[in-house]
Amino acid sequence: MSDHADLIFTGGRVHTVNPTNDVVPAIAVGGGCVMATGSDDDVRALAGPATRVVELKGRSLLPGFIDAHAHLAGLGMAEIAIDCKAPGMQSIAALQRAVRDRAAAQPAGTWIRGRGYDQSRLAERRHPNRLDWDAVAPDHPVIFIRTCGHIASVNSRAMAAAGITDETPDPSGGRYDRADGRNLGVAYETAQMPLQTAAMPSWQDFRDALVRSSRACLAAGCTSVHDAGGLVGPAFGPCQELMTSGEIDLRIYAFTTVNSFKHPLLGLLSSGVRTGLGNERLKLGAFKVMTDGSSSGPTAATREPYTSNCQDCGILYFEQEELDELLGRAHRLGFQCTVHAVGDRAIEQTLNAMARAQRESPREGLRHRIEHCGICPADLQARVHGQRIVPIVQPAFFWEFGDGYIANYGQARADTMFPAKSLLARGVPVAGSSDAPVTRQAPLLGIEQALTRATSDGQVCGPDERVDLTAAIRMHTINGAFASFEERDKGSLEPGKLADLVVLGEDLARVPPREIRQVPVAMTVSGGRVVHERG
Repeated sequence: MSDHADLIFTGGRVHTVNPTNDVVPAIAVGGGCVMATGSDDDVRALAGPATRVVELKGRSLLPGFIDAHAHLAGLGMAEIAIDCKAPGMQSIAALQRAVRDRAAAQPAGTWIRGRGYDQSRLAERRHPNRLDWDAVAPDHPVIFIRTCGHIASVNSRAMAAAGITDETPDPSGGRYDRADGRNLGVAYETAQMPLQTAAMPSWQDFRDALVRSSRACLAAGCTSVHDAGGLVGPAFGPCQELMTSGEIDLRIYAFTTVNSFKHPLLGLLSSGVRTGLGNERLKLGAFKVMTDGSSSGPTAATREPYTSNCQDCGILYFEQEELDELLGRAHRLGFQCTVHAVGDRAIEQTLNAMARAQRESPREGLRHRIEHCGICPADLQARVHGQRIVPIVQPAFFWEFGDGYIANYGQARADTMFPAKSLLARGVPVAGSSDAPVTRQAPLLGIEQALTRATSDGQVCGPDERVDLTAAIRMHTINGAFASFEERDKGSLEPGKLADLVVLGEDLARVPPREIRQVPVAMTVSGGRVVHERG
């Protein structure tokens, strides 16, 4: 390594996120790693003839954000789908007009996709169904994914492509909406899997989607992503190619995700590979099991009925013995295990399964995770801490879905959702994430919402669970690195660590909490290389 820095940043507020959370004026980067942090004079002494010096002028510089739960292929595909969150799209009639326009522009038989509708915010207050889509696109298969990703709405052509008829029974862990004996083409949880398979993008579509999502993440200041499902499988080949060619600059920790004992990726358990295979750019991550529904559907599995429907406690994919068997097998084979568990009933079932796996096959250095860890009251928080579980939460959800949480689960349960402050106070390394494309791939929105927990309608979910800025930054940096066993390499700006960093357009400490999402990302650096620069 040269004695001179490649990049120097001075005159700012460099959040090192080291054990003492030091904030210093300057940082030097060389050979892809952090060389030094400290005073302007000390760092400037490392400049050479070819060093680029960036004057921060009081702005914040942080470690590159780590999104500990997102879906890269889905994020890239969502960018070319009909955007149901766009202005003027909050009705089925508006969505139908958009589908009619796509049908006129696309060859018959090609898929029309939409992403991000929320039936609770549509004028009609219901899911669109096959009759709505058939009326405007009878010659194209249509698939719209609800914002949570757990519910699909399709037309008759899409159902035919997936082999689904009116007589198709509800699968374990899923169901279809029906009326007068007819399948309406609204599929929940596992019931949507045949539809997702039928609508599988092509190899080139995957490549293009991954390039788009990589660029979006880097532009948001995110240098690492834990891909929580959708990459290991058909998209993994394109991802490897893009890594090799240098077209993707993200670091990716990719999960293997299954939702049944028939899932094709179960074969990975007997292949001999395990968590950690790969390198600092692309690495095989946790073995993930889906066990309940979505927080906003709502289809989360709860211990008590929903406040909005006393007959509903959500959807649970597995019985306890089944989950014990599946997680126990992955645990014994050396995988990091994680479970999608949103409702308190699902979290309790997950903790039971993980405790049994460890009891029967003790392992050192466990970092088993719970993805979402949504409705998590004090008794479950104590178990998360006692079992050394790493919860992966989505603070950004409060803005878009918080009003629905209060309506569907009641204020008391909504106040216990994603309880970051209580868990952190117990010493639990809570990691932050977006779950994009469920919500925006914007770590600054996640940081804002960790501070405010404010809904779009002005309510607050759990004011006592709001954290301070330092904690919110750590959730989106070093704690994400810990969740993937990579805290020695990244997540903080300390000498010898990877030079992954983000320069913001303002001093974050001076920005009102409710305006943090608006702070621009001026520059993103990965491995000492500038991979995004604003204007």
